[in-house]
Amino acid sequence: MELTTETTERGVTERDFVVDGPREPVPGVLWTPAAAATAWPRPLVLMGHGGSQHKRAPNVVALARRLVRHHGIAAAAIDLPLHGDRTPPDERDLALPDRQRRLRERMAAEGGHVAAAHHAVDDWTATLDALQAHRDVGTGPVGYWGVSMGTRFGVPLVAGETRITAAVLGLFGWAPGPHLPGFDELARQVAVPLLFVIQWDDELVRREWALALYDLFGASTKLLHGNPGGHLAMPRAEYRASEAFLAHFLMK
Repeated sequence: MELTTETTERGVTERDFVVDGPREPVPGVLWTPAAAATAWPRPLVLMGHGGSQHKRAPNVVALARRLVRHHGIAAAAIDLPLHGDRTPPDERDLALPDRQRRLRERMAAEGGHVAAAHHAVDDWTATLDALQAHRDVGTGPVGYWGVSMGTRFGVPLVAGETRITAAVLGLFGWAPGPHLPGFDELARQVAVPLLFVIQWDDELVRREWALALYDLFGASTKLLHGNPGGHLAMPRAEYRASEAFLAHFLMK
């Protein structure tokens, strides 16, 4: 892992990094307590951004800093494939609707969803390996937070990564059909304590799809939070609930 820049503000040290991924370099950000100077296992939360967003999306940064300041938990985010610094050069100047259309077209192509999920999981695995070797993190408990596309790629990650012991997912759903092959079986393999978030009036994810996905999860400890409003209207209180949930299960 190559560390590039480092800044400290209000007790939080923020480091940009690049990890050698299996296909290409993976850029990311690590947040740790400013006083972290010794090698000891520190809880870590991996944070998956939403579609057409990036590792510094405002909701990701705000929650990461809260985890560090309030609980001493490290947090990290990466640019997922085709996002952030990994956006194809010919798409970097596109207006947001055009960029979103390009992403949908890629996902709709044969094998697009499956390939993207495999790439994202491989990138997260390489990143987690590198982060746990860092002196300010270590091999402590690991959690995952990611909604919308963060859940699309988070489900296969949480299902297969034994180091993850708690997760917050949401703003995603499942319905029978060919568009998400094998996703239902992966959801059944999610057995860690889970908080699942639904926006009751989500214009992108039908309520019955979200509830169907919640039912599929194999966790014996799982909570369902429903909030009024559309896909982008998740309230601030829900981020505080995510913070409390992850802290509870990672700092036992």
